[in-house]
Amino acid sequence: MEERERWIDQLTGIYNLEGFYKATEELFAKNPDKKYIIAYWDVQRFKVINELFGRKAGDAILKDMANKIRTAYEGVEGTYGRMESDNFVACFPAELLEGSRDFVHSGEIIYQYEGTEYRFAACYGLYVVTDRSIDIASMVDRSRIAMDTVKANYVKPFAYYDESMREHIVREQMLMSDCDAAIREKQFEVYYQPVCNASDGTIISAEALVRWRHPEKGLIAPDVFIPLFERNGYINILDKYIWDRVCAMLKRRRDQGLDVVPISTNVSQMDFYNKNLCEDIIGIVEKYGLDPHLLRLEVTESAYADDPKRVREIVEKLQDYGFIILMDDFGSGYSSFNTLKELPVDILKIDMKFMDDLGKGGKSAIILESIVRMTKWMSLRAVAEGVETEAELNFLKSIECNYIQGYYFYRPMPEKEFEDLLNNPDLVDIKSAATAGSDESDFSILYSESLKSEGVFQNMLGGLSIYERVDDRMEVVRVNKGYYEMMKINSIGMTAEERLIGKYMEEKDYQELLEKCMEAEKTSDTVHAQIRRRRYDGEEIWLDARIRFLGNKGKRKMYYFYLMDITAIKQAEEEVYRNRYSKALFRVFDKVYRLDYDSGYAEVLHSVDVGMKEGDKIYYRDFFDKFQGSIVSKRRGEYSEAMKDKAVMDRILSESRSGGLSVDYRINDPEKMGFEWVSATFFKVETDHGEEHYLVCIKRI
Repeated sequence: MEERERWIDQLTGIYNLEGFYKATEELFAKNPDKKYIIAYWDVQRFKVINELFGRKAGDAILKDMANKIRTAYEGVEGTYGRMESDNFVACFPAELLEGSRDFVHSGEIIYQYEGTEYRFAACYGLYVVTDRSIDIASMVDRSRIAMDTVKANYVKPFAYYDESMREHIVREQMLMSDCDAAIREKQFEVYYQPVCNASDGTIISAEALVRWRHPEKGLIAPDVFIPLFERNGYINILDKYIWDRVCAMLKRRRDQGLDVVPISTNVSQMDFYNKNLCEDIIGIVEKYGLDPHLLRLEVTESAYADDPKRVREIVEKLQDYGFIILMDDFGSGYSSFNTLKELPVDILKIDMKFMDDLGKGGKSAIILESIVRMTKWMSLRAVAEGVETEAELNFLKSIECNYIQGYYFYRPMPEKEFEDLLNNPDLVDIKSAATAGSDESDFSILYSESLKSEGVFQNMLGGLSIYERVDDRMEVVRVNKGYYEMMKINSIGMTAEERLIGKYMEEKDYQELLEKCMEAEKTSDTVHAQIRRRRYDGEEIWLDARIRFLGNKGKRKMYYFYLMDITAIKQAEEEVYRNRYSKALFRVFDKVYRLDYDSGYAEVLHSVDVGMKEGDKIYYRDFFDKFQGSIVSKRRGEYSEAMKDKAVMDRILSESRSGGLSVDYRINDPEKMGFEWVSATFFKVETDHGEEHYLVCIKRI
């Protein structure tokens, strides 16, 4: 009984790895002539579940999967179990598939969280048991090999094991048998791919890559042997070999008085399971007497996702010693932004693969520009890797991504070819190489003591915001709680469109705001402005703004805004002003309208008509067009233009002795069975705050 208990997975209550092997051996012994299939499957991107919802939610899903498997196997003479993590295995009679029975829950996994439905797919491999002479573990391995061929294939999430896969295993085993000799004979060669200044292509650093020059098979690409080494743990030996070879090259050049640039090397996911990782890397650098800044370390997001706490501790220890840490392939994973928040890095390498539609416009360009800007605010450097075309380069330069790696400048090259480049001073920017990894931005005020504390910034009274302006495009980059409350927006964050202030202002008001910003830049003083804009719910508001210019970097200019909502004050002032002229006008005229040249609508201020009330709006730009034949004036064509163009109206009013425009016209009156004459008077008034209002007053003659 105790032995049976050791066979059970404690989380799900089904067999564990050992239990599945034992139970399947008993199943085969009991049914020697029956044909069976072994299936192996896992949940794709299962780490995302733990990342989004926590480990408890992940465990709940695994238990749910186990229960679904139990239900599917009810009454079936088969075995099933959980191998590890989100990996499950099952053995069942082949006739179940032939009968198209749903033998396992291998499709979508649906998880409900706070009203939102999340879907996760599963993939699986199938091995038809034809040779019972091999052990159960080898059978499971074959089904797992089949599963690996369809990972991330959402169209066909399963595959059967065949002999070609076996041949692949044999080739891998042969490669593995050659590994030790390859290290001894230095068959692994270090290739270097430069990182360049986007502006002129000069080299500032490089990445070390590995190639295997096999004496019989020739040059073997890394995508052939690296995954194999990662699976069997040999990657730890290979990585230490590469670190050592890079440091040896740097020391040799330094001893010869030749220029060197920092070289980044990969730290694989499996390396972090080496408890002596920090000591190994530090030991190699000290062995060659190198400054640790010369050997940079590239960490992938997947390495962090497996064991965040352990990876963070190791990275911080290496940084404390002086190493520069890069996050490789940023943007290619599922939780990159969260990883960046938690993992301390110095340089971000942006994967251009997720920008495949960059040339087609749309969201990719916006996303990439936002990432580059984010790195600057976080005091990081950004390197775009995988840049191949001039169009990509030009776009990256336009958004001030200043460092490039890719075929556009250089392909990976052997060590001698790379050193030949370094020996040409015209091709290398030693000054930038020495400072790469430092903060690019010069907006020190953003990180001053008054703003450095997030609590101080967030809880200051009023709306605080920092805006970035590039030419005539102004975008908010940081705000406090008061700003969110003032704008009636969710404090979780803003979309890219919500950050563009110009989207929420009339063109005239927006241009005036830009002029105020330029005044603040020119005078270096705090500039006062009153801003009219729309909240995110569409309501128009007035803001009192104090604007201060912070500084600039290239085309980017930064401004600090202190905002107060003065909508109620403006409305009260407007009411007082309206009362000054409304009493006299309303006694004399039947109708009074205020014209809005921006929208083309007239607002009703007063009307004796029962069917029309104050605040109603009517379209007015075709006013003279409707009555043109009945207007008593030779200038009626000009008046039609005045209704459409404020400049024309201003000219007519300025030429008038009275400062107004009066027009008589005839309208049809159905109630009186005939026509009656109407007089319309147009004039302009100015408020105490310099605002201009265009009024039209109507009276029957």
